[in-house]
Amino acid sequence: MQIVKSDYDLKYILKGGLVRSSASGKFEGNDYSSSVRISSSNIYDVENEKTGFTDEVEQKVVFKIICPDNNTAGLVASAIKEKFRKGEEIPVEGGFPNDQRIITIANPVEYFLFDTKPAKKAENK
Repeated sequence: MQIVKSDYDLKYILKGGLVRSSASGKFEGNDYSSSVRISSSNIYDVENEKTGFTDEVEQKVVFKIICPDNNTAGLVASAIKEKFRKGEEIPVEGGFPNDQRIITIANPVEYFLFDTKPAKKAENK
């Protein structure tokens, strides 16, 4: 995803989550590109006025990074997982969550490949 005009910015800081890579493919007639998904949540205390108890409420979102190919998705997932293992935060930009609470990240995949390079596509000869 590429922003062509920006009148506002939404910035997120990823501190952790479940990291998954998804290979490209077809499902129910739809084509899907390679991606990395990071499932994260925040937990809030909310006063339940009827019971007088402070309930914990979890808000889950999924951050999606679209990748050019399956190999790059694996490299991006590994780089992100390594950052999380080290306790490092990853600032990212994206839009609002869609109806399924998925936020598509606007940063290019190279942003996540800290010490690696994206895989080159095989040349057709």
